Amino acid sequence: MSLLLLPYYILKLFVVFLYDLVMSSIQVAIAVIWPDDRIQPRLMTIPLTTRTALQTTLVANLISLTPGTLTLDVGEDGTTLLVHDMFAGDEPEDALRSVQEGLQKRVKDAAP
Repeated sequence: MSLLLLPYYILKLFVVFLYDLVMSSIQVAIAVIWPDDRIQPRLMTIPLTTRTALQTTLVANLISLTPGTLTLDVGEDGTTLLVHDMFAGDEPEDALRSVQEGLQKRVKDAAP
């Protein structure tokens, strides 16, 4: 990857994270104001493909900063995260995919 593209990837990570932050804040606010069956918490183990400790730390912290999610533990070898998701429900595949194909990929691009 070219160092010329690094600012682009950092900006992209920041903008998409801000969007996710706003959308999840709205989702949590709606769940608090109008309680119903939306809240279906789940613990998930998310496999990581990050290459450095910095990337793993960024992924874990960005997950925790997003309302409705919390990173509880990093595996001993640093290849998995234990995450609590407030809205994962019975099918956590979407949440897993959003971390693996979304957040994790953007972090790997922005923090080589």
